[in-house]
Amino acid sequence: MSRFAPVKVVLLMLLASSAYAEKADREKQINIVAANCVMNQKTQASVCTKDVVLTQGTLSIRADKLTVRQDEAGNQYVAGNGGPVRFRQKMDGGNDWVDAEAQRFDYDGRTGILKLIDKAWVKRGEDQIHSDLITYDLNNEAYQAQSKPESGGRVNIVITPKKAPAP
Repeated sequence: MSRFAPVKVVLLMLLASSAYAEKADREKQINIVAANCVMNQKTQASVCTKDVVLTQGTLSIRADKLTVRQDEAGNQYVAGNGGPVRFRQKMDGGNDWVDAEAQRFDYDGRTGILKLIDKAWVKRGEDQIHSDLITYDLNNEAYQAQSKPESGGRVNIVITPKKAPAP
């Protein structure tokens, strides 16, 4: 049994938005800057600590610790933690940005699943979601938010009505 309550909200588009994260970012190189990094070329794994900044295209991640690895097929896997981990990424087709934060995260490049874990939130414009666990399927552009039973089993979503363009 999961430690998360059965309360689940599946959002087919992030906070009723028609914009998505820059898809081209996933094809760009990853750049990491940190106070300390250890790389094992045999296993294609890196562990970076202290004021870590990862960038990939418009994506920026700031964390206390990041573990990055790549499998033989070229899939990238990233895990991080911090006090908190902060994300920022430009959306496709405009000038909108998505900001997010969590105590830790896991990204599986093979499946395209990003999990924001503990005190997680995602914000785009005035729209936002707060939860103990936010899982984003980048391939299907779908979110799922779950809360732990000890937090009251609640997810908080704010969706701001979009104004129609003036005629």
